[in-house]
Amino acid sequence: MTKGELSKKKIIEAAGDLFWKNGYTKTGINEILKATGLPKGSFYFYFKKKSEVAEAVLQYYGSRITELLRAAAADSDSWGSFCDSFLRAFQEELADKRYYGCPLAVVGTEIAFQEKELAKHYNLAMGEIQKIFEQVLRKDGIAKRAGEVELEELAALCLAVYEGNLVLYRLSKDQSLLLRMNRQLKAVVGSGI
Repeated sequence: MTKGELSKKKIIEAAGDLFWKNGYTKTGINEILKATGLPKGSFYFYFKKKSEVAEAVLQYYGSRITELLRAAAADSDSWGSFCDSFLRAFQEELADKRYYGCPLAVVGTEIAFQEKELAKHYNLAMGEIQKIFEQVLRKDGIAKRAGEVELEELAALCLAVYEGNLVLYRLSKDQSLLLRMNRQLKAVVGSGI
């Protein structure tokens, strides 16, 4: 990576951490720059306004989460082992005390009404997560039992369980909600809904 690419990445990661922890609205450009140690001109060289860095943050977190889920999917031979695998990854984040719920949901829901153009990036990322869920369910043989339409609905339900529990975790900081998410994801699929 060039020095410029590293600076841009530093801005995106710092903004992402601050948006995730404090929210988009409560995070200012000066706060982002303070976290990076970069001069103000660095920010404006890469981004014209805060919403542009928010777009990059949504893409960044979307990539991180889908990479984590794809790795869990590749290492799993069933829906249950997939759920266990990504739960372990989340628990590793918790060990660092840096886990504030789903970063996509935190940033995405806050900006959906303020920055309507950014909502499409949130929706793209959520769609990618649902596709990964569908792929794992198909790999586990659920499509043969449920059919493609039902498989898509089941993956959407799993996404709702996943996101809902992560939002509740953000509000409560109760780690048992992640274990509950794991149990619910397995139960939803096991019940054949």
